[in-house]
Amino acid sequence: METPPNPAIGELASVMGDDATREIVRLFLEDFPQSVARLSGGSRDEQHRIAHGLKSSALHMGARALSERMARIEALLGTEGGAVGKAEIAAAVVDFEAVAPALRAYAQS
Repeated sequence: METPPNPAIGELASVMGDDATREIVRLFLEDFPQSVARLSGGSRDEQHRIAHGLKSSALHMGARALSERMARIEALLGTEGGAVGKAEIAAAVVDFEAVAPALRAYAQS
């Protein structure tokens, strides 16, 4: 069995158990691409809610850079006239892909 890929996942596993944690990681890996794609459309309130949720989820996954990126996007959406562009979404995907292999390995073990 794969050991937790980072301290955040290790903490989660110590509280919830390995099987439940692996399921949470799998859900994050499945949900992120769809959720981040929805940042390019919909109402600003919806985009803000998505960014906030992804920020929190990324932090729970130990993906600090991704969480910080989502926090910047969330803040941008909180400013008057703030809009998420393709560059911000692409950068978030790069941050996700940097942590996804280790999370996938853990989730599949």
